[in-house]
Amino acid sequence: MIRTIAIDQLQPGMYIVDLHRPWLAHSFWRGRFMVGDTAQIVRLVEEGVTEVSIDTDKGLDLPSVEPLIATDDEIARHFISRLERLKAKPATVSLGEERRRAARLITEAGAVVGDLMLAVRDGRDVDAARLEPMVGKLLESVRRNRDALAPLARLKRSDAYASEHAVATTALIAALGYQQELSEPELEKLALGTLVKDIGEAAIDTRLIGKPGMLSQSEYALVQSHVEEGLAVLQATARLPETAVAVVLEHHERFNGCGYPYRMAGAGISAAGRMAAIVDTYDAMTSDRPYRPAASPSQALRLLYEQGGSHFDPELVAAFVRTVGIYPVGTLVMLESGHLAVVEEIRHDNLLCPVVRVIYHGARRLYVAPVVVDLARSVGNHYGRIVHADTFERWGLSPLRWQPA
Repeated sequence: MIRTIAIDQLQPGMYIVDLHRPWLAHSFWRGRFMVGDTAQIVRLVEEGVTEVSIDTDKGLDLPSVEPLIATDDEIARHFISRLERLKAKPATVSLGEERRRAARLITEAGAVVGDLMLAVRDGRDVDAARLEPMVGKLLESVRRNRDALAPLARLKRSDAYASEHAVATTALIAALGYQQELSEPELEKLALGTLVKDIGEAAIDTRLIGKPGMLSQSEYALVQSHVEEGLAVLQATARLPETAVAVVLEHHERFNGCGYPYRMAGAGISAAGRMAAIVDTYDAMTSDRPYRPAASPSQALRLLYEQGGSHFDPELVAAFVRTVGIYPVGTLVMLESGHLAVVEEIRHDNLLCPVVRVIYHGARRLYVAPVVVDLARSVGNHYGRIVHADTFERWGLSPLRWQPA
């Protein structure tokens, strides 16, 4: 029998068939599952789930006892410690202020990574220790406002793609790491590994890395060698922490075993490697490359979602979508009114209704006086909801000009 119960009545051993929330409003990949332990109940509460439907034929029925939330010491302790962690978190700053800091940081970090890649190309020693201050600064930026650095780093210069891709993916994995509540030491190792994960490409002919056409089998094998080449170069002068090594070696592995260089699969790939695969693919897809134009952030997220369970860890994909938003900051969107708007701020509690800046009338092909609209509010919103994500290129608009300030 199917019955709906309040979340504080849920217990391990019950079989959930409906969370009563859209899939994008929570990070649970499956909609039907057996509750294994109280930790899952804690996650449901944190995700904002207030009621669920259970199948009493497949799991336990509602017992005649006091609600679990009121009596379970483990959950009570969890919420007390979570409150303490939230109080200890530094205050965020405005998006505009952090973007100004982030613009300088992207240049600074990109220059350091670029110097290291040049050292690899010239056959000189690579001093990865130079990246430690950059790792700290990047994490601080993401901690202050996770919607500032990554969207700005997505706009790359064609002659600096490698170094700026390193910075962008580091910002993304830091944001995902904070969403997963990883410890600061673990985040530092993740960020370090992500900054240097592609350093081995510097030892490969640059014409091959940016080749417009299809690669031959031998060329593709050479490109794949950048993984182990990069680790060899780095380990020659310093010993990287295990998490950083996992990022370098596994960011091209795939959940179904079709990746490289070792064809690892599923849980055989470290969590760091699975996270790195997602952010590396997302940033590559949303960047202009010689062999294809950039996809919109929403298009890239849709592809990642479709490949969840095959190429990528499905639960981490869901967490990543919640981290960057369905319509990430800086995305151009079409509204029901026919106006084009740029996403200014994500509502992490309502991913479908961000704050946007209306800039253009699509039907009239005319700029309009920019106005900021909170799509989550019915009062003052004369533009309706988002119809779909669009691209700046299609409308001949400058993505750099209209990025949030």
